[in-house]
Amino acid sequence: MSTYGSFLNMVALGLFTLEITGSAAYTGIFMAVRLCAGFVMGPVAGTLVGRYARLRLMIGGDLLAAGALVLLVATPSAAQPTVLHVLAVVLGGSQALWGVALRSGLPELVGPGNLARANANLVAARSVAMLLGFGSAGILVTLFGYHTAFLLDATSFALSALLLSAVRRWRAVATRPAGRPPEGPRRGSGLRRLLPAVAPVVLAMVAVRSVDAFGSASHNVGLPVYANLAWPEAPAAFAALFTTPWAIGSLAAGRWYARRAAGAARPGSPTAFGIATCAMSLLFVLAFTGPPIWLMVPLALAAGMADGYAEISYTTRLQTVEASRLPQLVGLATAAQNAGFGIGMILSAFALERLAPLPVVALAHGAALVPAGVFLVSHARPPVRRPYRQPTQEAEVAP
Repeated sequence: MSTYGSFLNMVALGLFTLEITGSAAYTGIFMAVRLCAGFVMGPVAGTLVGRYARLRLMIGGDLLAAGALVLLVATPSAAQPTVLHVLAVVLGGSQALWGVALRSGLPELVGPGNLARANANLVAARSVAMLLGFGSAGILVTLFGYHTAFLLDATSFALSALLLSAVRRWRAVATRPAGRPPEGPRRGSGLRRLLPAVAPVVLAMVAVRSVDAFGSASHNVGLPVYANLAWPEAPAAFAALFTTPWAIGSLAAGRWYARRAAGAARPGSPTAFGIATCAMSLLFVLAFTGPPIWLMVPLALAAGMADGYAEISYTTRLQTVEASRLPQLVGLATAAQNAGFGIGMILSAFALERLAPLPVVALAHGAALVPAGVFLVSHARPPVRRPYRQPTQEAEVAP
């Protein structure tokens, strides 16, 4: 329910901001403020999750998001651009807190043997929420208007909080003595203590994921503009036709990975992660070349499959670090990814004031492809060749 609300307002708020301001740059700034709030909240969430109950933090984040959306609907039209900034901060911060709490606590719930399968199931569930959120956004905005869509969005966050309140206590693997801070990085020196304790390949995956977020920002901020150019009479419907196959592809990747990883612990493969990241960027660029609908749909579908596979591999690899350091690492990864998105949003928004969506998306994803390709080449594993052994005389004698 919470993820459904996030994807619903991702489309609806983008179109709403573009409509009331008439500026692609302002739309990008709104999205960038939302991501900057997530960037700031990432490391803070890593500390909060280590000290307070995860469920209470997640419930509080959902309730704040619901209240901010109701406030936007109740605000007069003249003041709505100002309230949008407040809403961006609340949504960005609550979403980052929610994600850090869930990802860092997953190993405690399922154990290392079921971690890959659990991540795949979460991606599949998120894809269903993405499918419903993206798919219903165009219908709700077109038929009932923005305010109805925002009120339904607020209801989804409230229902998420209600469902979380019924969940039993989130038990940790090992309990710490009362009154002592969690083990791991200390305040003020957390980053210096965290980085040496994490494998270089994990840090490289975090860096690639943040650069990939920079490229992905271009098609997120460019989609409303692209939709208005392609179908000016129904841009919300075009956006839904673009994002729905993407969600279906991510769902298919999650279900396939869950079956493949059933009963086995499979940490994310760096090579598979690199291939999926490069494929996703290429497919998104092709989807913005203006293909007919019958071709754009399978391109978005394949991009969603690559996106889902890359996320599962990435998240599962992050969760292999020591449990006491996991909240800080997930917080750092969330901050890095939001930083990439935020910078990409700002640059793409201003570029869209002068350029068409295709060159903006191509340049941003092209910039992301370079480090992703370097990562792929440097971590590709050549086939292992066993040295030839001269058979011994005993081995040649048949029993």
